[in-house]
Amino acid sequence: MPDGTTGGLPGVMNELTTPGQNAPAPGSPPVPLPVVGQTTTSGPPPDFTALGAGQAKADFAAAAGNGGWKFDAAAMDKVIQQLEDSLDSDYSQARTIGYQFAQLGYPGSDGASKDYMTAAGRATTAYNEFLRGTVDYLQSYVETLKQIRTAYVKQDQAAIDAFRGPGKVV
Repeated sequence: MPDGTTGGLPGVMNELTTPGQNAPAPGSPPVPLPVVGQTTTSGPPPDFTALGAGQAKADFAAAAGNGGWKFDAAAMDKVIQQLEDSLDSDYSQARTIGYQFAQLGYPGSDGASKDYMTAAGRATTAYNEFLRGTVDYLQSYVETLKQIRTAYVKQDQAAIDAFRGPGKVV
């Protein structure tokens, strides 16, 4: 006879409230990860402009390498326009908000307010740096798509081959 904890609603509740028995993957670090202080990175920040251009070229090469692929200037124009609209509206608004956050003053003169503003200032700086990198990436991606579109429209085979990368076949 069931004990009332393995079936029906009590059984479901028992499953939901009991921690799972998931084993970590072989070679994974111990869980939970130990907290050792503030996280820092070393080296220069990534070149988001180069990353955006590289990703656009890789996306193009992957699409062009597909056997039945055919260039469609109108479809590419639509994608470019959507990305530019996003840069002009969503990302522009995000930059404005990030700038406004950076201009905020202290809510008070007490220690807690100063500590809060110090933390908020670090968060705002990190947000604005992330946003700047994202915008640089996306702008570079769009510019590379425009170069690809122009190469196809002008039938510039050398440029098309360069965007496809070495060893790519039409």
